[in-house]
Amino acid sequence: MAKKLKLANLVKGWKRMIKNQRGNVAMMFGLSAVPIIVAGGAAIDYDRAINAKTALQASLDTAILFAAKNNSSDMSVLTAAAQPFLNVNYKGTDATVTSFAVSAGTVANSVKATATISLNTWFMSTIGINSMNVTTSSEALHVGTGRNVNLEISLVLDNTGSMNTPGTGFSTKPIDDLKVAATNFVNTLMAAPQTPYFTKIAVVPYNNSVNMGTSALATTVRGGVVAGSSTSPGSQCLIYAPAGGGSSGNNTGCTGGTNGKVSRAITTCVTERTGAQAYTDASALVYPVGRQYGANINPCTNTATTPMLPLSTSTSTILSTVSAMSAGNYTAGHIGIAWGWYTLSPNFGIFSGASVPVSYSMLTTTVAANKTKKVMVLMTDGEYNSSYAHGVFSSQNTFYGTYSSDSINLPPDNGDPYVQSNAMCTAIKASGVEVYTIAFQLDQTKPQRVALLANCATDAAHALIATDQSQLNAVFQSLAQSLATLRLTN
Repeated sequence: MAKKLKLANLVKGWKRMIKNQRGNVAMMFGLSAVPIIVAGGAAIDYDRAINAKTALQASLDTAILFAAKNNSSDMSVLTAAAQPFLNVNYKGTDATVTSFAVSAGTVANSVKATATISLNTWFMSTIGINSMNVTTSSEALHVGTGRNVNLEISLVLDNTGSMNTPGTGFSTKPIDDLKVAATNFVNTLMAAPQTPYFTKIAVVPYNNSVNMGTSALATTVRGGVVAGSSTSPGSQCLIYAPAGGGSSGNNTGCTGGTNGKVSRAITTCVTERTGAQAYTDASALVYPVGRQYGANINPCTNTATTPMLPLSTSTSTILSTVSAMSAGNYTAGHIGIAWGWYTLSPNFGIFSGASVPVSYSMLTTTVAANKTKKVMVLMTDGEYNSSYAHGVFSSQNTFYGTYSSDSINLPPDNGDPYVQSNAMCTAIKASGVEVYTIAFQLDQTKPQRVALLANCATDAAHALIATDQSQLNAVFQSLAQSLATLRLTN
């Protein structure tokens, strides 16, 4: 009770002093208020400086990690190469980067980045101090010295029609921004020597299916077929009753298509696997994946369907696949997800040479030189609208209507693409593969899309978001730096 009374008396006394109209008291209070306000304001500006330094440090760490990946020993070259990463990642308010440089580090085989920002003051400017300089630095071991794991990475990239349309306020196509981001991602990870640790990257472009590129590889994974016409899957051609009617027609080399039915020829693209092994990575030599019968509209083997690339250590080959990508067609994202896993699976059994994934046992081995991280990166807007029945677009595709002659009058063999995608992602994560999702132009009002990106990611930290095209490159670069596993020295 005594403490409460003392506090009450203090407050009353303060109020009397403020209200006092006598000259000496008013003047004394006015004079004392100035340093009190300045001191309080200086504390706020100092707190802002601390926050700015924290943000600058995080951005500088990213920049120096990239510099450390560069093979050059010319510090001016390293500075120029790393500068964009500082600019992109540092989003200081009322602050400007005034200097940035890369130099030799303080420990052997390291490089050091130092940056200074000028922070505009809010309160201290009243006494003539308009800005404060904030400086920080970061060091990283140089290329190759900080790696402690091999990397097998599969880039599963949305090449669908929506990637052909610029977002609101942007003039560039999302597919072009994706190609830039993926190219920088590859260059960052492949800059280091392949010894003592290797980096292998697979690229899986997808839209309505995944293109094997060659008849030989397609035959390997979906099984051989014979020429002729048939009313059931198992031959070169398929005759079917289209959903919603549709006109009769046929593809090259097929016969039939009368009495309201159409015929389609098999393609070099593949669809989902059915049966007990639908959501496993069991050998395709024993359990083939689904074949795809071509469509007159929204075809798989047009220029919009770039063939997939299995794991490769060739930077030029990987970049050529990325460069060749173009956007078009509808979306069977679950098939892209499946092939992201297949390219990393030692069980799938169709690859050779450097493209053969290492054993899953290498994920947990105690032999340092063999330790491997398997990573799938899924970039998508989550708008999945295509699934198959007997290798033909099913009647439940959301684009069915205009293209009804290309859709069979049957429901999908494995259910809708979201059911399939979530089941596949669950199995992939259980195998030990890390899954990163990059949500790009995600419509947050669509719960299936939002849930898909969250469910497929290994955890919340693996679910990344690029809200617009300008952020896509930054997200890919941040992920590349994380995967590079270079160690900061301070």
